[in-house]
Amino acid sequence: MIYLLISVLLNAYIGVVFAFFKKYRIDNFQAIVFNYGACVITGSVVLGNFPVQVQIVRETYFNWALLMGVLFISVFNLIAISTVKAGVTITQTANKLSLVIPVVCSYFLYSDHISLVKLIGIVVALLSVLLVSIKAKSIGSKKTLGWEYFLPLILFVSSGVIDTLTKYAQHTFLTNELLSNTYLICGFFTAFCIGFCVLLYLYITRKKIFSFRYLTAGILLGVPNYFSIYYLVKALQNDALSSSAIIPINNIGVLFLVSLIGIFIFKEKLSRWNYIGLALTLLSILLIYYGDKN
Repeated sequence: MIYLLISVLLNAYIGVVFAFFKKYRIDNFQAIVFNYGACVITGSVVLGNFPVQVQIVRETYFNWALLMGVLFISVFNLIAISTVKAGVTITQTANKLSLVIPVVCSYFLYSDHISLVKLIGIVVALLSVLLVSIKAKSIGSKKTLGWEYFLPLILFVSSGVIDTLTKYAQHTFLTNELLSNTYLICGFFTAFCIGFCVLLYLYITRKKIFSFRYLTAGILLGVPNYFSIYYLVKALQNDALSSSAIIPINNIGVLFLVSLIGIFIFKEKLSRWNYIGLALTLLSILLIYYGDKN
């Protein structure tokens, strides 16, 4: 459980950091690119060497690591945009609603046992996500839908795919500490290479200007970002809980903490339904945990 708790805390930090980027006028894209460079360096320090060598392309997990890298940088930029457009709470709500995708996949692909209590907990978790996402000011609103209203759907699918891919890689390839670190570093290195190529073009065309502030922001984001996934993988490798319990608890736990931060730090106004949703997040975690143990 300690690995899962650490992952929840670090993911909650990542969930709110973009709001601070907005406050201090940090270029999100540059920070995200530098963040992946920091992830690669952090992982290499943990591993004791830089594992991305020519021969690694022959490894069975290499193509999956490439896909993970593409998803990493794509989803992170979506989260950054959505945080600015829709706020911290609504972004994390849309992101964490995706918990249903890896749960369904775990049931059909890995025969994870889903007891009645756990199933009730998952339903309560989905209900809590929906209640937390209700915005009082949006009730009765006739505002014309723009492209940003499709972000929740995009985040739902892409985040679910990342969680499912993480479980698939852990179950299929990542049988020890060395492979886990190597896989993650390959994914982060792919994301960094894609982002750096785009960023280099933007520098050359003078559409972006480098600043050490953005580099510092990327480091502050990158180190916890690496360990958030590192400890999630370690939690999945531990037999204390099944993946159909770990991923929902991780997502709902992050949502709960981010919502509290939104209330107390960013002074976000929540409705009565939002608070009921927050209470249900705690209930769902207890139900899922108890249902997985029995």
